[in-house]
Amino acid sequence: MEPRRFPQRAPRGGGLRGSASHSRGPSDPAHDGRRGGRRAAPVIKKFDLFDHFEDAPGGGTIFHGIPHGWGQRIAASATAGATSGSETGTASTEVLPIDPLSCPMVEEWLSSLRPSPAQLQAGADFIGSAELKANPECLMRCVGEVSASKMLGDKAGPPPGEDEAADSAWMFLANNLQLFAQGADEMVAAAPEDRKEDVETLLAKLFTPRGILFHLRGLARELWRAAREAPHPAAGGSAMDVDAGGGSINWSACWAWDRHIGKEPFSEVGIVGDFLLSAVAMLIRRGLLETWRETVCPIDQHRDYFEEGGTVKWVSIHPCMHWACARCAKKWKAWCREKREGRFTCPVCNGEIAFTVPAFRPE
Repeated sequence: MEPRRFPQRAPRGGGLRGSASHSRGPSDPAHDGRRGGRRAAPVIKKFDLFDHFEDAPGGGTIFHGIPHGWGQRIAASATAGATSGSETGTASTEVLPIDPLSCPMVEEWLSSLRPSPAQLQAGADFIGSAELKANPECLMRCVGEVSASKMLGDKAGPPPGEDEAADSAWMFLANNLQLFAQGADEMVAAAPEDRKEDVETLLAKLFTPRGILFHLRGLARELWRAAREAPHPAAGGSAMDVDAGGGSINWSACWAWDRHIGKEPFSEVGIVGDFLLSAVAMLIRRGLLETWRETVCPIDQHRDYFEEGGTVKWVSIHPCMHWACARCAKKWKAWCREKREGRFTCPVCNGEIAFTVPAFRPE
């Protein structure tokens, strides 16, 4: 299938973790340059074959052959739909499930990553909390987005067959694992000593065609699903809102996932979430997914975040999670102090502002 390509504005940045950088984990996998110094053995083995996937008649995906050096018995871990398999290094054909969420293996894995029901319910309270104000690095954010996890779900998590561009983008990733090599090596190098072995094991599992199509896409599907689920009963519907398409959105669950991914950078969910953000950024850069939402400062209406020489520093406004450029937000606060007797309100929704958190565009 020929990937659908979108016109781009040559974006520079997008996802942000905490207050001062792009995602704390891997670099953009589209940048596969090498840094100086000695390099450890690569996490992702070099594959001899990159064209072993194609669409299956009637839906799904056909996998042709186990790439040389991939120490796996694919048939042994296959779920419903497998037709044949063989030992490592020999040819096989397997029809993979069309949706990762229909696979019990993936569902079991996701159940180990999910925020608890109480955490999902508490997402709306956390977004304006003193804990977040004191520790902004524990929230995954994307400039211009109310929720980074919802953005990832919207772009990469639609059900297979509903979004042709997303389906093509996942096939592209499964066939181009080398794009993740540098990010995987850097993640292992940055991991604490007591986590390096676990991180390397996770990444070796994640960066196989099967890992991309089942696990990484499975997390994207979970984020898409979580945003559209009804709130837990104790939330009373207060966390629900309506998106541009008229559908209900559970923002509390979205913010809970933003916190869950951002809180512990070298946890399993933190690593997989980081690489999902990095993969989406790379797909957007290559024109395989629709570009970032246009970021407009609500105060002076400039739209230069993605432009060469544009505004570098923006702030997220809490608890509403609207955005403004930092220089305008500072002027707005001074104006509110003078004209509104100190009542500091969001220029978008007029809600009370508890605090703002800076975010810097990568240079």
